[in-house]
Amino acid sequence: MRTHTTLLLGLSLTLAACGQPTTTAQGAALRTLAAAGEPVINEVYYDAPSTDSGTFIELRGPAGLSLSGYTLTAYGSTGNSYATINLSGTIPASGYFVVAQDTTVTNRTLVNASVDLYNTSSSVRLTKSGALIDAVAYGNPSSNLGEGSSAGGVSAGQALARTPDGADSNANSVDFRAATPTPGASNGGTGGGTTPTPNPTGKKVLFDLTKHEDAGNSDWRIDGAYSDYANALRGLGYTVASLTGSSITSTALSGAKVLVIAEPQNPFSDSERAAIQAFVQGGGGLFMISDHRSSDRDNDGWDSPEVFNGWDGSTPASVSAALQKSLDSDTVFGLKHSFASSFSDPVYTATPLTSHPILSGSTGTADDVTSAGVYVGTSIDVLSGTALMGANGKTYLAANTYGSGRVVAWGDSSAFEDDTLSDGSIGQHTNWGNLSNANLGKNVVRWLAGDL
Repeated sequence: MRTHTTLLLGLSLTLAACGQPTTTAQGAALRTLAAAGEPVINEVYYDAPSTDSGTFIELRGPAGLSLSGYTLTAYGSTGNSYATINLSGTIPASGYFVVAQDTTVTNRTLVNASVDLYNTSSSVRLTKSGALIDAVAYGNPSSNLGEGSSAGGVSAGQALARTPDGADSNANSVDFRAATPTPGASNGGTGGGTTPTPNPTGKKVLFDLTKHEDAGNSDWRIDGAYSDYANALRGLGYTVASLTGSSITSTALSGAKVLVIAEPQNPFSDSERAAIQAFVQGGGGLFMISDHRSSDRDNDGWDSPEVFNGWDGSTPASVSAALQKSLDSDTVFGLKHSFASSFSDPVYTATPLTSHPILSGSTGTADDVTSAGVYVGTSIDVLSGTALMGANGKTYLAANTYGSGRVVAWGDSSAFEDDTLSDGSIGQHTNWGNLSNANLGKNVVRWLAGDL
């Protein structure tokens, strides 16, 4: 349980070439070597409660594999290398190789005091003869040397566990979660650290792109700022795709179970509203994600609260009759996206207002939603349905049923954002791994699909 300012005496510090940030070639090597049966970092226990002992890093890989030539390197928040561990020996028959800080760790394979890692933000990389094999970052390091968005930090006494064991989507925030430490044993089972059984039906989740959801500085695409979100849903067994084209039709929604509309910038026509109503009425799930007023990314006079609620009679100056109601979510679904929000609203942390499957998940505390970020969003006025999460006396997450289907409204698009944009650049915000944002995003879809 190292702090940023305290180092163990005698620790070997290095900036070996094998620990430098990934190049494109190294990234390709990572995927190739992993496919060939290389080990992965499976569990990291870095913050033992009340003591500076008993921590470990667990690898999972093929039994009998020699680890000669493999190295674990730890980095601080800014990308500085502060510990290097040269591995030796072979992976036991169990498939788990445990590098322990000391002899108090059960099922240990190798003891090395350098496993005393930073408690707050850090990255750990596994290399073989200088080639990057696997990497994990946790907390919120300013220089993220892991895979995709970093995994969230854990409380003292909890480990950061890859679940299910060995699964690697190349996104740490998707693959790792808080769990009870299990050195040399599976991260599965019941309670903390488990994942839901993958959905055997492969239900389809569509993320809408017909309403310019990627306009301006937004990038709510499954190949962009919502890529970690999409990968997490795929990891649960869902089929994830974009709904493209110029309009939403019943044909386009055919075969889908959940429709996600994230900060739409253009209004829905009467025929599109009818198609969405019929979809939900018939058993579909609708996730409406809005943002604050004046978030008009494409400068057409519409922002997401207005697109969901209907024309406010002022902006744009005039609207054809077929577009004025837009989705009419307050009238149809009983959930109104507030017109009172603005860009000047502060950042809030929403917390549960009641009990609900979305908030409790299904596999214990690992899937709970205890808090979620509202990074300048809009509140939800619950005309019918249930207020689920709120802050400062306002509701930001609400759910309702409609016919045989379900509807959820959430007031901030940035909560599920990772730092990878669809044009290959790096985004300004990495919120997917913060608080319980990831659990919220996943649990909403699971509830809408009827799996919670």
